[in-house]
Amino acid sequence: MFWGKASKVGLLGVLPLAAAFQPAQEPTVFHSGTRLVEVEVIVRDQPIRPPGVRASLAYFLDSGPPFGPPGALHKGLTKDDFTLLDQGQPQSIAIFRVGLTGAGSSGGDKPVLLPPGAVSNRQDNRGHPVNGASAVLVDFLNTRFGCRGYERQGLTKFLRSAAATDTRMALYTLGENLRMLYDFTDDPQKLKDAAARLEQRHGQLPRDLAAALRDLGDVISVDGGEADADRVHAPMTLKALRVVIQHLAGVPGRKNLVWLMEDPRRVPPAAMVMAQQANIVLYPVVVRTVGGSFGPDASCVGVSLGAARDLAAVTGGRAFFDVLDLNYAVQSTEEDAGTAYVLGYYPAENMLDGKYHTLTVKLHGKAPDKQPLEVRYRPGYLATKVALPPPAPTPQELFAGRVNSARIGLTAEAAPQPRHPGLYDVRVTVDLHDIHLEQHDGHFTGAFDLSVPNPATKGTVRTGTIAIDLLEKQVAAALESGFVVNVGGAEAESGEVRVVVRDRATGIAGSLRVPVPIQ
Repeated sequence: MFWGKASKVGLLGVLPLAAAFQPAQEPTVFHSGTRLVEVEVIVRDQPIRPPGVRASLAYFLDSGPPFGPPGALHKGLTKDDFTLLDQGQPQSIAIFRVGLTGAGSSGGDKPVLLPPGAVSNRQDNRGHPVNGASAVLVDFLNTRFGCRGYERQGLTKFLRSAAATDTRMALYTLGENLRMLYDFTDDPQKLKDAAARLEQRHGQLPRDLAAALRDLGDVISVDGGEADADRVHAPMTLKALRVVIQHLAGVPGRKNLVWLMEDPRRVPPAAMVMAQQANIVLYPVVVRTVGGSFGPDASCVGVSLGAARDLAAVTGGRAFFDVLDLNYAVQSTEEDAGTAYVLGYYPAENMLDGKYHTLTVKLHGKAPDKQPLEVRYRPGYLATKVALPPPAPTPQELFAGRVNSARIGLTAEAAPQPRHPGLYDVRVTVDLHDIHLEQHDGHFTGAFDLSVPNPATKGTVRTGTIAIDLLEKQVAAALESGFVVNVGGAEAESGEVRVVVRDRATGIAGSLRVPVPIQ
């Protein structure tokens, strides 16, 4: 028994074979003796600063790219163009490839048809695999009142632009509460409708967007000063960021966080630890006006651009220096995901000493004489023999939150029980690639817990343990097609049934919100 009070789930059967719903998985490659370390490297031309920009912004711009889009991606490099050093020691590049699993539009991903009414935590509503993701966090909480109007202007422009593209992302706002306005798997029409109403100015906004724009956060700095604001806002920020990072960590592939904020110096250090551990790349966007007067008394002037660069560099991301550059930041995450150079190496066993190691990547004579290159990558890693897993959400967070976790691949559909109005039969297909199996005497065995909430008794769940015992031929078919569990008599809450699957061996869990048909 786990996750509070629980009773036995009504299981109608366990079927090891189901209609295929996942794209083919890449084969697992084992390398004896040590750990594979991969470094994602982004190479761009340094953007050329427009004439006159430096003079007009000299008050707070000491160096770095100008406003607007980053430089062009530098393509066509080969393995021999790179030198990779770990703690200053050259490493042999064993793996080299170009392009990561994309984080933005579906691109060339082949859609996989789901049965009518079925949903998956690893596919969007168009059937495209969700491989990699970007989240946008609009931070009202840590933005002074005088800057919030300009911040909203940037959000409005971004929504209009995103609605016209095929961008795959999650959109959050942080005020006194964290609000998710859009999820990776949501219908793009939802974003288009919100943008259209913003265009009308006086049109009625969707309820969640209207609430988010009213939630400007706890303005404690009015009475208590910045010290008190930091004291109160830091734990609120950390709690919200933990949810966003867990959401991203539950998606396979490259994860990016575009964070619209006023002052990067207010980011709690613990938040950076979480981002690094989950291998999330940060793209801070500083809220700062570029019009009007500049100086220490201006209502919204950025004084921490260096801090923004430092924040981005910790994870291999890039900083942007105006709220209206939010579109460029999201575009940059998509381009970086599709064109990164991936360098993989196997450090010697004695190098894995449990300490933080500094990484250095160098290029050999590829920078044009008049156009230096911008090279970005994460500056280091924790040299443990086994890579540390990202922070895992608690069971309560999986059930209470709005987002799905794709750490265990799930697809499901719900059908009403004709003789029992209000109850549903839910067919859940579990990706066995994510379940730990042991091999004994030709049998592959394992177990996972499947839970659904129990709305009749608030705060409780119904849990059943599913044992797996398959022969070699059976497990091969189940790995290809999925492992099916039928749950009978599930109750819906707010028009959906939340399903959580937890691997008993590893503790890893996945979740899925399953909409129910209207009865």
